[in-house]
Amino acid sequence: MKYIMKAGTLYFNDIVSARIKGALTGSEKKIYSANGSGLMYTNIANLKVPPNEARNVRHRQYILFDSNGNKYAVANPDYAEEDDPTVVGWPLCRMPRVDHAKVVFDKNEYLLIMQNSQNYILSDKSGKAVIQIFHRGLAGGWNIEVMNDFIPEMICGIFVFCKYIEQENEFLVV
Repeated sequence: MKYIMKAGTLYFNDIVSARIKGALTGSEKKIYSANGSGLMYTNIANLKVPPNEARNVRHRQYILFDSNGNKYAVANPDYAEEDDPTVVGWPLCRMPRVDHAKVVFDKNEYLLIMQNSQNYILSDKSGKAVIQIFHRGLAGGWNIEVMNDFIPEMICGIFVFCKYIEQENEFLVV
């Protein structure tokens, strides 16, 4: 199935399937159905860690909650292999690059990989792509190809997880 994401709205055959809306502050994003009813929301959780580990992305979780506040999916971000601070040390002038997250939902594990800032792939345990997200270039928006049966709000949740990975790699201005 082929979807298009434009300005936070997910379309299937030019028909609205779901919408993503964010708050002015914070990382929470709300996902609404085509008729405007709240379905799910996402947020980033910082796990309890010693103060010297607070900047380590491995102590964060991206969480997709259902409308009752129950965890529906959880993603654990991680560093790019060549930037892993446990192997190469912490860079002096930037944060290590984050390029993937392990996603768990419905008792299944997936791997969300940022190929570059414009292309993402969600793969199952066997390495088969189940969702591919590609930037549309000058046309704007994103093409989303879904190989399995995923509900539109789950597709939106995966899209938000991609945006969270992007945020991990943004340059911090102090």
